[in-house]
Parts: sequence; structure tokens; C-alpha cells
Amino acid sequence: MKDIIATTSIGEGLDFACNLVSVSLSEAARQKPNLMKELLHYLTSYIVYRYAGEEELALECLKLLGEYTNNTPLFQQKQFWAQLIWVAEQLDVSKVEYLQQYSK
Repeated sequence: MKDIIATTSIGEGLDFACNLVSVSLSEAARQKPNLMKELLHYLTSYIVYRYAGEEELALECLKLLGEYTNNTPLFQQKQFWAQLIWVAEQLDVSKVEYLQQYSK
């Protein structure tokens, strides 16, 4: 069964994915305090790129945040990766195949 994506625009999709990953950022930082700097960097970069209209760069920041938080208990990884794949498909980005490894 294909995951249901409730967003209808690229911006909405990016923001929803950011919401999904944000829940687990503090847990990831608690588990590995040395990652806090990178997590904050990619989160702030996402915000800057997202609102500057650089959607592919924002997508890349979310992908990296997802990789850092992939094993935290609160992370809704299946929905997150499905959302990123949907956004990549809408952007017609070549990263779609790369992202699909996370959706399994």
C-alpha cells in the first residue's frame, strides 16, 4: 500500500517533513550530544533555504536531519521518508532513488 501524502504543495510538503523530524531532534541531541551542532546547523539551514525559495537545498537539509535522527524512538520515519520522496518527485529531483532506500 502506498503511503498517503496529505500535502498539496512543495512548501507544505517540506514544512510537514520538517515537523515530523523536529519532534526527534532533541532526542537525537540527548543520545549524542556531539551532534547538537550539526543538528542546529541543518535545521537553521533548512529554514534559510526554505524561505529563500531554495527548495532542493531545503530538501537536502531535511534528508540529512532524517539521517541523524533515523534511530530515535519518536521519529515517524516511514511518513517522513514518504514525504521527502513525494517532494523530490514534485521537484523532479534525481535524489528520488536515493531517498527511496529509507522508505523500506
